[in-house]
Order: sequence, then C-alpha cells, then structure tokens
Amino acid sequence: MSWRKIIYMGYVPPGARTEELSHVPSNHLKGIRCEEIQVNSKNKVTLSGNAGNPLARLPVFQRLLRSSTSSYSETSNLPKKRIAFVSVAPRSYWKSSPRSPTQEGLLTDYLHVLKDTLDRFPNSELILYGHSLGGAIAVCLLARLSESATAHSEGCRNQRDPRYARIRGLVLENPFASIPRMVQALYPERWVPYRYLAPLAWDKWDAVAAMRNAARNDVQSVLARIVQSGDILVMLSEKDEVVPKAMGEEIWDVSACANTNGRGKKVVVEEALHENAWEQRQWVREMRKFIAEAVVAMKIDVDQSSTELRTEIFFELHAYS
Repeated sequence: MSWRKIIYMGYVPPGARTEELSHVPSNHLKGIRCEEIQVNSKNKVTLSGNAGNPLARLPVFQRLLRSSTSSYSETSNLPKKRIAFVSVAPRSYWKSSPRSPTQEGLLTDYLHVLKDTLDRFPNSELILYGHSLGGAIAVCLLARLSESATAHSEGCRNQRDPRYARIRGLVLENPFASIPRMVQALYPERWVPYRYLAPLAWDKWDAVAAMRNAARNDVQSVLARIVQSGDILVMLSEKDEVVPKAMGEEIWDVSACANTNGRGKKVVVEEALHENAWEQRQWVREMRKFIAEAVVAMKIDVDQSSTELRTEIFFELHAYS
C-alpha cells in the first residue's frame, strides 16, 4: 500500500480531490468548452473527468486546441474538424471513487472510459496522449487491445473490439520506462534501500517490455498496429528534472518506429522541464504537425462540400502529480 501511495498521488496538491471546474480562472477556459462527465467502471467505481483534465492541465489543452483548430483552417483540402480532449481521473483521483489504485484497477478504469468515448463519438478517431506515468499506462493499455476477432495475443484475449480500429495514433510525453526503473532513477545512491526494493513493486507499468513485444511481427494488438505503421510521437523535455530523458529514448528505440515509413517521430523540446514543455513553441509546432498529418492519414470518407463537423478525440492519460 505504501508503494502505491508514492506512485499514485491523487491527493497532491492539497485540495486536489475537491476542486471544482467552477474554480478554474476564466482565462484558462477562453476559447474552449468544458464538460464534466461521470462513467461507471467495474464494481461501481465512479470515474470523473471533463474535456480538459482535472484541472491543472486545462491550459495545456487550451493551447493545443486553439492552435490545432487554426491549423485545419489553413489547410483547404482537409474536411472540417474539431478536436476534443477526453481526460480521465481514475480511481483515487479528483472526484472519482476513493478505491485503492492498482495497475489492474487503473487499466480497467481507462478501458471503461475508452469504450464510453467510442460510444459518445461514434464517427470519430482517437489519438491516445500519455504524459509521465500516463505514457506508460497508454502503452500498456494499447498492448491489451485488438480490433481483430482472430487476435491470438495473450494480452488481447478478452479485449477485442472492432471499434479499436479508430485508435489511430499515440503521443508519449516524458514517459516512464517502468516503475522499478523510475525508483532506481529517483534514488541512484547505492546506500539508499529503495533502489533495491524496486523490483518488489506490485505495479510494474513496464512500457519498454510492452513496446518491445509490440514490435514483433506476430503480435496482433492496437499497439502493434500503431508501432508497425509508425503513428507515434515521442516528446521529451531536454531538461526533465523528474523522468530521465533516456527512458523515452529507450521506448522510442525499442518500438523500431525509426525504421518504418510512418510519420513517427522523436522530438526533444529544448529548454523544457517535465511539466512545462507545452509552453514551448516547438511543442505546439510538433503537436500541430502530428495532428494535421493524422487527419490526412485517416482518409475520412466525407464529402468535401459537407458542412458536417467531424471530431478527432485526444484521450489523455495523466495519472501522476
């Protein structure tokens, strides 16, 4: 239990569990519309979320939404699009049920909200966006999913759904390689006992192993499809003071995306720290480019003269304060 108190810090900062959307400064909401929703997960766990995250992440989404919307208007040959963020507060975070978080529990929570998102936006495509521990969670979640009814991968056995074909990309920002590796990175001194206890952590979140497995040709999962098509953007802060940049680089290397003809890319955001890369123009530019290329790659069958407003969904995972 004490391990998980360190890993899952939904109680930080003070008041994080009781803050209301109405408390958010109006300038953080300018130009965007937010909606707080609730989804029931397994065993009556209630998950709270909104179209902009609990709630400190709102400026991040505001900047991306406003800049990306303008990028579509500049590209005349693309269908009209809008972007929505579905950001999840899993158990023990924000207004969600105070159930003790575990790796299996959080995966269940994210899966239920993912399915709810597919129901709410039946004609939309999704890009998963994971920051920090959320990056490792996104990788591990996609490794469990398959849109194929004949998938034989062990991890996909119970998570098949043809709608997962609408998951069309993955953005990882300063991702964990795994929990044991992060513990050793935070406590490098040999005389500190935590580094030797790291392998005993129940929740591994081993993104490197999941990505390496997905790069194999015989694996049928959503992650494998995304890896093999190269539809991945890995964003790393040059001066990350929390997660070693080498972790994201290793995830990128084992994915083998550098060897594909896809639009996959690894970007080091100059001068950025762990939480503020989004303030840099380079971050905005690369995210805009990835989204715009995703729209073209999706080849949406829409009459170009239609006034229908399509929605592209960013499904955001951010489970580390």
